[in-house]
Amino acid sequence: MQKMYTIEPIDALKIAIQSEQEMQNYYNQACQKVKDGDAKSILQGLAVRAAEHRKNAIDEYSRFSGKKILFLNLDKRHKLNSLQRCPDSPNEAIRVAKRNEKEMYDFYVTVSRRFVDAGLRAFFRKLAGEHLQHHTLLEASFVEPLALDQDIESDERQDEEGGYRDIPEEHHETR
Repeated sequence: MQKMYTIEPIDALKIAIQSEQEMQNYYNQACQKVKDGDAKSILQGLAVRAAEHRKNAIDEYSRFSGKKILFLNLDKRHKLNSLQRCPDSPNEAIRVAKRNEKEMYDFYVTVSRRFVDAGLRAFFRKLAGEHLQHHTLLEASFVEPLALDQDIESDERQDEEGGYRDIPEEHHETR
């Protein structure tokens, strides 16, 4: 994670808005690289969650600052520079997604401890928890060795065969 010595709440919210947009773009790109339908579904779901996080960050920005964001064009200091771009390999895209989720979690935990405003602290803690869930979902769903760059002939896969493990129905989360 990039080093943060001090950060203003408005800057942290701008970073959150930009980072969530980058995560949404990342998952949309990763989704195009995988062939497996279940993997695509997970990545699409994470893209939707990133869009929701971005909307929530914009709402929190408006609540905290009293201003509306019409257009967000941020410089380098408002970007989470530790987030990585989506690689071409579907296997590597999943590995990088796991690292990016960890970076997002670390950022949100760090900033959640820096503010006096209880609402802002709670907002960043909630985002941290959700990114930890995303990381856990990726870890549980995509076990090594990954084989997402291969054509899937059967929907009935086992860990040893396809490198992808289905989540039992009772563990599916509904929102």
